[in-house]
Amino acid sequence: MNTRCSVQDIDAEALVLALSLLDIEEVEGSRKGKLREDACLTDEEIAFNFQAENLKASLAELQDRKFALSIDEALQTDTAALSALSLINQGEHDDHLSAIALERGDDVPIPTHSQEVLECTRFLSFVNLALILFTTNDPSSEFGSTMSSNNDITGVVEPDPDEMDGLGEPSHLSYHRRQLLARDGMPSRVECIICGDDVRRSQSFNAPCSHSYCRGCLVNLVEASTKDETLYPVRCCQQPLPVTDFVSLLPSDLLSHFQDKSAEFATPPTSRIYCPNQTCSEFLGSSSGRKSEITCACGTRVCSACKNRAHSHEDCAESVQTSAVKSLASQMGWQTCPGCHAIVELWQGCYHMTCRCATQFCYLCAALWKTCDCRQWDDQRLLDDAERRVYNEFGAREAAARPEVFVDRVYQRMAALEENHECRAHRWVYRSGGGRCEECLDYLQNFLMRCRHCQVLVCKRCSVNRL
Repeated sequence: MNTRCSVQDIDAEALVLALSLLDIEEVEGSRKGKLREDACLTDEEIAFNFQAENLKASLAELQDRKFALSIDEALQTDTAALSALSLINQGEHDDHLSAIALERGDDVPIPTHSQEVLECTRFLSFVNLALILFTTNDPSSEFGSTMSSNNDITGVVEPDPDEMDGLGEPSHLSYHRRQLLARDGMPSRVECIICGDDVRRSQSFNAPCSHSYCRGCLVNLVEASTKDETLYPVRCCQQPLPVTDFVSLLPSDLLSHFQDKSAEFATPPTSRIYCPNQTCSEFLGSSSGRKSEITCACGTRVCSACKNRAHSHEDCAESVQTSAVKSLASQMGWQTCPGCHAIVELWQGCYHMTCRCATQFCYLCAALWKTCDCRQWDDQRLLDDAERRVYNEFGAREAAARPEVFVDRVYQRMAALEENHECRAHRWVYRSGGGRCEECLDYLQNFLMRCRHCQVLVCKRCSVNRL
């Protein structure tokens, strides 16, 4: 094959191969039914099969070559726009650092080259022209189609990852276009922080942190919060979303269910009463107040004091199920949260526990954190966590290529963790490639978010709505 061919040449060569393959299929089709099924293949038939496999492989190679060539041509065409976007991204990063310094009361850093260039009206006019040229490429081309959504990480054109350090969201094209339009007024379309789709501003929800949600992602988030209490209250970037602002976007059945779960989750865990009927388990309200009997819709009567089935004229006693769970927890070495009395299990990390009720305590003695003299780490857990962090940061390929360097990094990380294991503020960056979220355990095929401090790998939703 010609290694310096055009798209037209590749199409012509692919047509010749396809016609040859069609001829072979017609010959094989004319022979069907004329021989016994258990008859051995003739030399001619074996040759035809071998030739057909070679033709199919050649066609696949031509398709890959055409795809690579189209990407190369698109990059050649859009070099100016990509350079402009990279400069915009760096300028936004520098503006972000300046804003942090101003908020802290520190001296504002001297404007960088990127910031000075962005202030130039002539440059902004050039950028607007470059973006127009960049976004009006033929949408039917392979490269143009990859820019239509950020669901696939390979379709996102981003600057160098080091230049993205500290940014709260990826440098997608729509994001830069939105920022440019925002200089003259509010944009008509916004980018959903979860799925990355461009949606009309009038059909989106704007969170207090300025992130936008399409209706589908907002509904999915609210629905998930009714099933997973760690997502409640519904929040973005650790800021609760005003319920009154998004209830109008919810379907009526989800709104009713969300209101019921809100009442349940707003009740302290130790005061919640559930129907003891295992086929029901309906939330019945709070146990605060005087002892009384509550009748569930299923007909089961419940004692509000011990939360077991009603027992007239008898003292409250711990249920058999509760005793069995406590016994199992003791055997397995699980601990009980001193805040909500939920049973928790440590499966990685140090003995510093943070419960879903926000109580921080020691896993060894259940005392509130920093009120006991227990050690912070188990030696094996310390080693495992250091390995996990180094592996997440540098990847499997680096560990396999230089195992001795990997081991040195693990021991260095162990020493650092013994001094400071807390991650007070996550700094998220994209990590391409599939993997399992370490928080919700969902498997993501295209990318994960990695914290540059604690090296935890999580899905986009957990990085925005959970942590």
